[in-house]
Amino acid sequence: MNRITRLVLQRLGSLLATLVIMSFIIFMLVEIMPGDVAQMILGQSATEEAVAALREARGLNDPVLQRYVRWVGALATGDLGESIYMQGVAINSILWRRVGHSLVLALAAFILFVPLSIFLGVLAGVKEKKPTDSVISFFGLATMALPEFVSGVILITVFAVTLDWFPIVSVIPIGETLFGNLDILVLPALSITFVMFGYVSRMQRSSMISVMNSDYVRAAILKGMPRRYVIFRHALKNALLPTITIIGMNMGWLFGGLVVVETLFGFPGMGSLLMTAIKTRDVPLIEACVLLITVIYSLSTMVTDIMYSYLNPRIRYQGGQR
Repeated sequence: MNRITRLVLQRLGSLLATLVIMSFIIFMLVEIMPGDVAQMILGQSATEEAVAALREARGLNDPVLQRYVRWVGALATGDLGESIYMQGVAINSILWRRVGHSLVLALAAFILFVPLSIFLGVLAGVKEKKPTDSVISFFGLATMALPEFVSGVILITVFAVTLDWFPIVSVIPIGETLFGNLDILVLPALSITFVMFGYVSRMQRSSMISVMNSDYVRAAILKGMPRRYVIFRHALKNALLPTITIIGMNMGWLFGGLVVVETLFGFPGMGSLLMTAIKTRDVPLIEACVLLITVIYSLSTMVTDIMYSYLNPRIRYQGGQR
């Protein structure tokens, strides 16, 4: 068994352990939220007898550990439960459509910020201490300092209100689909791009400077190889390794950040659904949304570790693998 295979198995084991621990933490945190689930289902006008009967029927009087095991068992079969706020509607029928919308938004932001960040990061690294480097670095720092809701408000003010190029809110009209209204993706995706750009571009710049100052790159330049050839054939491949790690780690954060962006723009994704669940104290929906975000973050971290190990020759060739 080579090192990469062992690493995959180790990461899968760690992922499973992480999900078990996080599911328990999520369940317990939601448990201590104020409010009675049975009372929220029946309404404030319900009698004490009706509330007590519903608590008994739903097993809410059972010990916490018993209810946790029952919840995890249902999750294992794909049953996410029913929404309280939406009067017994199955969470599966709500959540996955919203997750699909969030994935499209995340993909749109990914397509924007990854090539842009890498290109400008490489350019800044190659032009170290020159005006180009200063401008790109300043812009990266500025975007890192802007929270999503601030950049979102600026984008709405400029491109939606002043220029009237895009809609102010990212709402899908009734009876239509997201793919028929792709213009609603632009401003939310740009808001995410602004934040992600700073982290990725600065990491790419730092990594590029380090690689360009390495002995093997200096030797290649001294041998008379074209500078552009050395940059793209030798330096860039090694300079991308730390950047890949940052991108992968931020993909998990991206889905957490979508909560703010989707709420600001009214985008019908998983983030705005989570905010609605929190406002309405919809306990099963909160648990499902938070657990899914945890799964996405854990998977992105695992995939990033595996990709980095595969792309890094020192790890890939360890143990005699050729």
